[in-house]
Amino acid sequence: IVNLVFASVYALGDHAIANAQVFSDYFFFSVETLATVGYGNMNPATFYGHCVATVEIITGMLSMAVITSLVFARFSKPTARILFSRVAVIAPYNGTPTLMLRVANQRQSYILEANASVVLVRDEDTSDGHSLTRFYDLKLERARSPMFALSWLIMHRIDEASPLHGVTAQAIEDGDMRLAVTVSGIDETFAAGITTRYTYAHEHILFERRFVDIFSDGEHPRHLYVDLARFHDVEEVRAEPAGETAE
Repeated sequence: IVNLVFASVYALGDHAIANAQVFSDYFFFSVETLATVGYGNMNPATFYGHCVATVEIITGMLSMAVITSLVFARFSKPTARILFSRVAVIAPYNGTPTLMLRVANQRQSYILEANASVVLVRDEDTSDGHSLTRFYDLKLERARSPMFALSWLIMHRIDEASPLHGVTAQAIEDGDMRLAVTVSGIDETFAAGITTRYTYAHEHILFERRFVDIFSDGEHPRHLYVDLARFHDVEEVRAEPAGETAE
């Protein structure tokens, strides 16, 4: 389209381009000028032609610079590549019901200054009969990781101050509760910020379940391996039998 516009402008001049006879000559001259590859047998022959060619050359150089920068920005931007567990679980942890979900870094490099946030989203009815969607920030046991390398278990203790205190599986379903999780940090390789998010619907919040262990020791004494094949697996939490009382 740009070449057609400039070809039309060249054609408006009085023999502005030497050796140009038909409109196609002006078009191909415009292509050569915009790409700054040389004129061949055609060149500006008048002051008008030189002015139009100058404008087209500047337009071509600026367009190439903008396109190059956009392409570079698009393909050089790092992707998060953070894996979220398919479900979140609620199970006792150190004697307190705890909401847990886990994420894994699938990159070959660290994510520096990683931060996690979990927001509870639920529908509530007001006293005058209106239904509102409310957002509650959940306090995490550890919301920051200076170097996120392998796996990160994100936990929220459900104590008296928690918005989830006393909530049952049925209440989560009835209130259509969701968890909005955001993880952000700095890519170690490109020193660029990355952010990703994930949402857990009410059917993906499981009670009395816990994640299976995915860590194992490698052949090297200081190597630790993560089995991502079991990353989403959970197991049932069984109540421990009460100890016998000696008579």
